[in-house]
Amino acid sequence: MIRVSTSHLRCGRVLVGGMMQAVVCDHLGAPADLRVGELPEPQIGPGQVGIAVEAAGVSFADVLFVQGKHQTEHVTPFAPGMEVAGRVIRVGAGVGNFQEGDAVAALLHDGGYAERAATPATDCFPVPEGLSSEVAAGALSVYLTAHICLKWEARLERGEHVLVLGAGGGVGLATVAVATALGGIVVAAASSAEKLAAAEAAGAKHLINYQNQDLREATLSATLGTGVDVVIDPVGAQGEAAFRSLDWGGRYVVAGFAAGAVPEFKGNHLLIKNRSAIGMVLTHYRDRRVARIQQSAEEVFAMLVKGEVPPPALEMGTLADGPSFLQKVLDRNVVGKLVLRI
Repeated sequence: MIRVSTSHLRCGRVLVGGMMQAVVCDHLGAPADLRVGELPEPQIGPGQVGIAVEAAGVSFADVLFVQGKHQTEHVTPFAPGMEVAGRVIRVGAGVGNFQEGDAVAALLHDGGYAERAATPATDCFPVPEGLSSEVAAGALSVYLTAHICLKWEARLERGEHVLVLGAGGGVGLATVAVATALGGIVVAAASSAEKLAAAEAAGAKHLINYQNQDLREATLSATLGTGVDVVIDPVGAQGEAAFRSLDWGGRYVVAGFAAGAVPEFKGNHLLIKNRSAIGMVLTHYRDRRVARIQQSAEEVFAMLVKGEVPPPALEMGTLADGPSFLQKVLDRNVVGKLVLRI
């Protein structure tokens, strides 16, 4: 696997004189190998924001960090966790848009399952009044992923049909909710009745259980034979059938590989019906599309406060639940979003 060095993002991970409680990964391996212990508090460098963490979201990327299978490098010992919410406790030189006491949510390189975190100010997002830290942390990466996939990549138009794969997971449920709020007609596909019930509650109009239904046939039936305009795929396992469910001019957005399968697209199949295959990773927006990711965060938080999208269905735990929560994600035994209260 090609690994991307991110040492330039880790400038805050040095001693500042204090220690903090954290979920610690001493060596790359299984979630069960993690422990709750102490790590040095992060120092706040220029352009960074220090956060007293109140809640941390648990994501599939965290599992990959721990296993050493993510494309970015993570040097042990470290705390997993790429999304948090809390209060600003310090700002580095050159930061003018945040001050101590501000409520924020933030994306991290790692270090979220801990009492303190540091990250570039460009990766911090104001949390409006009326939104709890738990909801902000649980919503951040999944709702950002959904919004960016739909608005900036798929360019969803009102009235278009959207097929959402893995519709019972964190990204899937967020995509169902955001697509519905943006005027899309959602066809939700998932692997159990429980997950499909959650997708229906989030706004899905058509439900497909791909354990006992043919995905393409069911999708064509739901769209009266035309197919969908957009596929959002955070899973990978149903790629071929989903791609063949696209209408003319359809857009297929790859947002992850939670099932471990990587979909492949033949050029002639793209050409014949003028279809597009698009990849979306948050790192691109964090590094190269800062204005867009900030806009997306502002819009999804506003949707949550106004009730235009439902908050993620949260299962709450503490730092002690970090290893077991990561195992649940690895086993794909989650409906909604797991969040650690710090």
